[in-house]
Amino acid sequence: MAQNFMTCQFCETSNETKWKCINCDLILCQECKIKLHTKLKKNENHKVIDLKEFSNLGASETIRDLDLKDIQCTIHKNDLCFIYCQDCKVLSCTVCLLESHQNHKLGKIEEVYSQKVKELQELDNTLSQKLQYFEKFEKDVQAIKSDEQAQYNEIKQTILKQQSELKERITKKGNIITELDKLWIPRETEISKQLQDIKTQNADLSNEKDKIKEAFQSHNASTIFNTLVRVSTDLPDIPDNLLSKQQIILSQTKDEKVGIDSLVTIPMLKVTGIFTSDMPDIYKVKNLKNGVNIMCCIDENIQTFTFKDNKCLTINIVEEIGDNIIDMTATDQNKLLFTTAINSEIKCLSTFTPGCEVEVFVSISPLYARGIHASVNTILIGFVDEGDLFPVTESSRRGIMIYDYNCRHVRTIERDQNNQLLFSSPESITTNINGDICVVDSTNNETWEGRVVVIGEWGNFKWVYDGHPSINTECYFTPFDLVTTSKGLILVTDRDSNAVHILSMQGDLVTSLNESHGIEQPYCLNIDLKGQLQIGCGSDGTKDEVAKLHLVEMSF
Repeated sequence: MAQNFMTCQFCETSNETKWKCINCDLILCQECKIKLHTKLKKNENHKVIDLKEFSNLGASETIRDLDLKDIQCTIHKNDLCFIYCQDCKVLSCTVCLLESHQNHKLGKIEEVYSQKVKELQELDNTLSQKLQYFEKFEKDVQAIKSDEQAQYNEIKQTILKQQSELKERITKKGNIITELDKLWIPRETEISKQLQDIKTQNADLSNEKDKIKEAFQSHNASTIFNTLVRVSTDLPDIPDNLLSKQQIILSQTKDEKVGIDSLVTIPMLKVTGIFTSDMPDIYKVKNLKNGVNIMCCIDENIQTFTFKDNKCLTINIVEEIGDNIIDMTATDQNKLLFTTAINSEIKCLSTFTPGCEVEVFVSISPLYARGIHASVNTILIGFVDEGDLFPVTESSRRGIMIYDYNCRHVRTIERDQNNQLLFSSPESITTNINGDICVVDSTNNETWEGRVVVIGEWGNFKWVYDGHPSINTECYFTPFDLVTTSKGLILVTDRDSNAVHILSMQGDLVTSLNESHGIEQPYCLNIDLKGQLQIGCGSDGTKDEVAKLHLVEMSF
């Protein structure tokens, strides 16, 4: 046990010191405190504090309270401050008052002091709350950086290993590490900048909090007044645009056992809105560049729609168009082209008000039109021959016709290099950033089982996707619609599995949207003018028997 070498400053004999009188500024033993110090009348109101508690905040506050009566003027050293100037935010003595503050707003030191303490305490609480958020943000962003750095290193090592094994093939395809660096280096810069910004804000908040802590630990009451002037109350807002973790994978060509073809950035997917509809199903959705939104169910009606109060408000613009709608596409010229069942004509809408006229864009008679897609320069039309869709025979006509916007036939894609039909019934068509033609091809019109067939721009077969065992465990793969993203990913609905499959350009499953995201009975896909994914769903067999349109934010 440590010895106490301080001597009582009252009796000057006892070493058993335990107390300190703040007013007298004397250290006392127990006996002097009780028998002598407290017996003197002038000491009745003195503050005596246990030496063990002398360093805590309560003692500091007590000392500052006493110090209020003995604050020396910083200008006139022989005078004590007795008033606080609210305008100049300084403590003042009588001379200061006469010289500089006669017509200023003044306040009693005790009252202003209490208010300043309260303000500092409130600011300290606010700083504590903000600091908690920023410390978490720093930790989260640092974790993202660490994870993605590890991911980068792991992929790089895999690439280096495969480069060693497949040097000749890699040389032909180019240096994929350069491609990886192009993805990672700007990403690392982006993460590092946000991390540095958060660290700076963390440091600033901590610095301001330290100033307040120093003031509360001080025995000098004037520091309370000065600290509120020194501490910034312009605090940073809590950020709402923190980065999301990004994942990159290697994707290989389907017909090669070993090899590297490309890197795929897996998108972060977040459902940001769900809008209900009174229709039995949302079969197709399109957005025109002029802001008109188009929606239809499987029957003969086409509607425009707007969003309001989590609902899709629709207006019928075309009724009884002849038969069920098969597919539709929007052109850059704000026209809507669509196909209907058992019909050779490609119909066209140029205006979008109730009772608008339906025109004929082109006819492919005697064939029947199915899927349709408007690219920048051409119109791709899926076709089948007259008669039953199935079974498909060697003499069947199934393929894609390509027209220009002047309705001139450009070419037809129907069979592969072995003279085998490429398609059974091309129901939905789109193109990818590399020029590939991606097709939803129905193989059974009773179960609507199907596949995705991808061919090159000139018809060369590339690959087929017919579902994935991680998704299609209980139901067939039932694709109805597909879209491609700015990164080349292919998104395909799978109605009966309540899923949207997300594929790489090589046909590998990258990720999916499913029931965990609230997706049920997805029919159609559309990417709106803001880059958001729209998923139109049916009502039959869903939990609440309501058709819905989901908005999904995709970040890469």
